[in-house]
Amino acid sequence: MLTPGEIYSNLDALAASPPEGGEFGLALMEAVGAPRATITKLRETAKDGAFTWARMLRFEATAPGGAEIALARIREESETSPKSRRPRILLAFDGESIAAFDTKIADEPLRVGLDMLSLEGDIFFPLGGHERYVPAKEKLADVRATRFISRFHDAVRDVNPTWSTEADRHALNIFMARVLFCLFSDDVGIFEKDVFEKAVRQSTKVDGSDLADFLERAFQHMNTRPEDRPSETKGWSKLQYVNGSLFEEAVPMPTLDGRCRKLLLDCAKLNWKLINPDIFGSMLQAVVDVEKRGELGMHYTSPANIMKVLGPILLDELEADLERAGKNKVKLRDFLQRLSRIRIFDPACGSGNFLILAYKEMRSLEIKALRQLAEARMSGIQLEQFCGIEIDDFACEAARLGLWIAKYQCDQQLELDLGQRTDFLPLQKAGVIKRGNAAAVDWLDICTPQTGMETVVVGNPQFKGSKTQSKLQRNDMKSVFANRVKNAGDLDYVAIWFFKAAEYTRKTGAPFALVSTNSIVQGASVPILWPHLLEGLEIKFAHRSFKWSNLAKSNATVTCVIVGMGIPDNKSKRLFDGDIVRDVDLIGPYLAPNVKTIVTGRTRAKGPIAKCLETMMFGNMALDGRNEKCLRMSRKERDEILGEYPNADKFLRPIFGSEELMDGKDIWCIWVRADQVDEANAIEPLKNRFEDLLRVRTSHDAGDDMQKASATPWAFREQNEANSHTIIVPGATSEDRYWLPVDVKEKESIVSNLAFGIFDGEIWQAAILSSRIHRLWLETVGGKLENRVRYSNTLVWNTFPLPPLSDRRKAELEEHWWEIDLARKEAGFGRSLAELYNLKNIPRALRLAHEELDATIETIFGSRRYRSDADRIEHMLQLYERIVVEEASANGSKAKKKATA
Repeated sequence: MLTPGEIYSNLDALAASPPEGGEFGLALMEAVGAPRATITKLRETAKDGAFTWARMLRFEATAPGGAEIALARIREESETSPKSRRPRILLAFDGESIAAFDTKIADEPLRVGLDMLSLEGDIFFPLGGHERYVPAKEKLADVRATRFISRFHDAVRDVNPTWSTEADRHALNIFMARVLFCLFSDDVGIFEKDVFEKAVRQSTKVDGSDLADFLERAFQHMNTRPEDRPSETKGWSKLQYVNGSLFEEAVPMPTLDGRCRKLLLDCAKLNWKLINPDIFGSMLQAVVDVEKRGELGMHYTSPANIMKVLGPILLDELEADLERAGKNKVKLRDFLQRLSRIRIFDPACGSGNFLILAYKEMRSLEIKALRQLAEARMSGIQLEQFCGIEIDDFACEAARLGLWIAKYQCDQQLELDLGQRTDFLPLQKAGVIKRGNAAAVDWLDICTPQTGMETVVVGNPQFKGSKTQSKLQRNDMKSVFANRVKNAGDLDYVAIWFFKAAEYTRKTGAPFALVSTNSIVQGASVPILWPHLLEGLEIKFAHRSFKWSNLAKSNATVTCVIVGMGIPDNKSKRLFDGDIVRDVDLIGPYLAPNVKTIVTGRTRAKGPIAKCLETMMFGNMALDGRNEKCLRMSRKERDEILGEYPNADKFLRPIFGSEELMDGKDIWCIWVRADQVDEANAIEPLKNRFEDLLRVRTSHDAGDDMQKASATPWAFREQNEANSHTIIVPGATSEDRYWLPVDVKEKESIVSNLAFGIFDGEIWQAAILSSRIHRLWLETVGGKLENRVRYSNTLVWNTFPLPPLSDRRKAELEEHWWEIDLARKEAGFGRSLAELYNLKNIPRALRLAHEELDATIETIFGSRRYRSDADRIEHMLQLYERIVVEEASANGSKAKKKATA
């Protein structure tokens, strides 16, 4: 599948040299990554100028100027066909332009010349296997502007092929930011209407040969105070003095040509007044990152989500202060004074979404206060109150530009509401946005404490799991945590921001609120990181797990939490759980109310904390260097061996890891006991596999474990198997599952190292594992592997605080398990556990069986009525804490008796 960037490049090349007739349709299919075999099949038909790719594309070539009429006719004909048989894309081509329509999305038909083909190319994405992102109507202007400015950016880059250094990229970023400011200023009233467009159109040659010189002088003109300007100016004479550092830095001007000039003027024709400044930063990033253009909006954080951070950490309190002030002039002036002394610091500011929204919200509160005060005055909120750190050069420019635009809009609102006119130009300095690696720089150098100033730290740092970090990120982790936090290598990259924010808060008193994937409050992260975070600090508020989405229609969401921390006080803390908000005495590191317990793993020697539970063991590791031609095989390979050596049947057994268990994959393994080695070696295919495994385990890059296991090249490292049955638990499962899908397999089944097993365990334990309350415990203490929940026998099973059970309860639980098992079988043997436990399609009988089990489990845990999952987790942590204390007390008594004996 081609990437969006490759598709856009291919469409550019196609537009530059389009073939005629039906060949154009085939070339377009090839440009977007349609199957080559399909293109070959259609080639003969395409010679007549029209063809149909079943359910995907209907193409027709027509005479010049006839594309729109042809498309209208094709649409009428298409609508007479059943929906299931209609082509997805209808396309007419007249040699100079195209007309196209997406029958699935049914938005407005596309009618453009070939020069605009790549700008509108996402309509053809489905032909190459990509689904389209279609923005809401209010976002169409943002997307359209991005397409136009992207085309201009690419044209500039193409004319400057040698611009490849970091300094060159910085110069291009500065150039683009300046152009965008001029385009925006032309339409919103910062400049005289269209003065920049007219200057370019009237004062430069069509071939663009003087465009670079013209823009360089125009930029110099906008950076020069009126009193210092030369008496003679060219077409830029009406451009105002801007300053604010936007045109200050001396950077090389890129070479420009006639294509650049045409595309710049095309951009100027757009109405930039319609562009939303909240998305401006993301829009600019899509300009320089070709891969993001096809999904603009998917990288834009919605204001509603940002407010989940800004509200509890600051804005809610300000709203309450303003309401209490009423019409009291002294209190209102104090409130306005406070607004002028609040600094917002985002140490992972990206393109400035958090800073921009915070600025706009504070200005809105200021206008409300001025209205209540009945005074018209200049805004006391300065852009310098908004600080950020960002490693990406262009994102820094985007953040500054977004802040300027936000200021202009707020100034306009102030004039509209109170008649207070503000001269927008010359610009203020656009915040304190520093380019740098927030993991490496000292935050005190960026946002230095100042007497009388109140600082709030917010942000949405980068998420990167411990196993997927780049070399540079791993080095960042080492530099921050070395000799300070043990086992920090198991933490996600976002932990750096929490750790440094906690240090900043202890030194300055500034509270912080950060977004993170929920792994920061789960599993191993909690005992590793949270003892350090809680030194001298407390959680002030938190949002429990929720989907951190954006404004895209079909976006990939991430499960996140928000944690706000600060210096301890006696005020109640706020815990948000979906639509429920609770005031609690304290919030613990698992984001459970009123319990600070941290769960630590229990070794196999100690066993489960609940004495009625049996030992759960790690599965069997093949130690074959991921070579599935050694001890593991497909059913086809197994059948081939049995076809020639029927006596091999006793050595070939089904094996289950997470994927085999969840997806029903039919994988087999060789299972040989020590007393069967000679018999197994007599079977040639098995002997050959043992020899292959020996070579793998003795190779030069084999680890110590593999070298040690080379003495038994016929065996897995472990030899765990059952005499009657095994309760199998997947090592990792989707975070979206409501219940943990486990299974009970016959004794022949082998458990791989990607799953866990209770060998010959009492069946009622399968019911415990299948309960919602155990799933919640897993999600709380078990941690994550990418976007999957990771199970652990030592950290999840051995710590599960199950109350003591009577034999009657165990029998009842076993009956629940068999009801679940029956519901699965009745739903169809052909459906995998993954399909059965997809919440959108889970069979009704299976859901009811689980719900009945859950009712019994909650009775076992006590008579209290749970209001939410947070309640359930709170109760389990309290039970865990109580059991640990009782166990420690009992062990202490035993030790005391032993010492006095």
